[in-house]
Amino acid sequence: MLHNFDPAHFLTTHWQKSPCLIKNALTHRPEYLSAEELAGLSLEDEVESRIIRCDNNQWQLFHGPFDEATFDQLPDSHWTLLVQTVDYWLPEVSEFLKNFNFIPRWRFDDLMISYAVNGGGVGPHFDNYDVFLVQTSGERRWRVGRKDDISQPDSVIEGLQHVKPFDAEIDAIMQPGDILYVPPRTPHWGESIGESIGYSVGYRTLQTKDVIALLAGEFECPDVTPEVDAEDFALTPPTTESLNEFFTDKYRSKPNYSGKIEPELIQWAQKEIIKISNNQELITSLLSKFLSNPKIDSPDPVVSLPVNQSEKLHTIKMIDGVNANWFISKDGIIVNIEGETLGFPIESQPLIESVLSGEPLDIRALQRDHPKFDFSRSLARLINKGYFLTSY
Repeated sequence: MLHNFDPAHFLTTHWQKSPCLIKNALTHRPEYLSAEELAGLSLEDEVESRIIRCDNNQWQLFHGPFDEATFDQLPDSHWTLLVQTVDYWLPEVSEFLKNFNFIPRWRFDDLMISYAVNGGGVGPHFDNYDVFLVQTSGERRWRVGRKDDISQPDSVIEGLQHVKPFDAEIDAIMQPGDILYVPPRTPHWGESIGESIGYSVGYRTLQTKDVIALLAGEFECPDVTPEVDAEDFALTPPTTESLNEFFTDKYRSKPNYSGKIEPELIQWAQKEIIKISNNQELITSLLSKFLSNPKIDSPDPVVSLPVNQSEKLHTIKMIDGVNANWFISKDGIIVNIEGETLGFPIESQPLIESVLSGEPLDIRALQRDHPKFDFSRSLARLINKGYFLTSY
């Protein structure tokens, strides 16, 4: 747990509103990767990495993968290495990420780790997402401006959302254990003092175009009803039949030789868009599935657990870092895990909430307290997909 920190107060006062510096938030600083190990990750083809350097106020951005010669040629100051999605490549960091579990998992994007030499940094910039900047070794000076007070320079390097100099509301030297929260569209600038390593816990957010793309994908290629064991649960897909109506123009009484777009067509399209927006069941289903999709595809599990063996389980616990969310539908509880949909009876809501919160589930107690609730087939499916730790 974070120290000197009240999640409820933070969410009310700062989340999405204003920056916040939390001194000595971590008593045990994370040390998952050294500078050399981070550089080693950036040599891999599958790993997203960048080097940003500044020479005589001229910024340069380089994308990985890199090679050892790249690092041999770098100067002694004013550059930084950034490696994305470290939470995927280094699952053990999930223990550190638990410090931020007061934000739902479906908001989490990735953990980026950066190494910087003296004077190194990204430059004065803004992001379109929430981020917790965690100082893990060395020191960095951070300056943070007012939210939405953004003025971009005339010349911007693609991939670097630089801003013009800004008035800092926070100007502090961060030391190991300190955390700085920066909301979206807030100018900030970090500069390393000597060598340093920092963790960036980023939180993605949806844009209007994402929702439209989800809807377009649904109508272009509707999902097949998820495979759910009939003995466990009957899952029906969201209703979309009423959204397949065709435009008609019975109103037409005069020729239209010039091809003018008629107000009746516009009114029909507006009505259909409103109809889609009012289909809460469809939108909830699409959002839930989309937000559970993994950022990087994981290999399929190779172990298959027979249903009768699942009945011998003592406890299960969801693996840290699994993308999962749930909602209540007309059929019961719908759970999306890593882009896959499962259905459960409404009576299972307390169990679902407990399991998806990362709490261990005592199977023997479940069978004792809920003798009529056959959870075994669903458990076998979830365990076979590699989402849970088990003990017998």
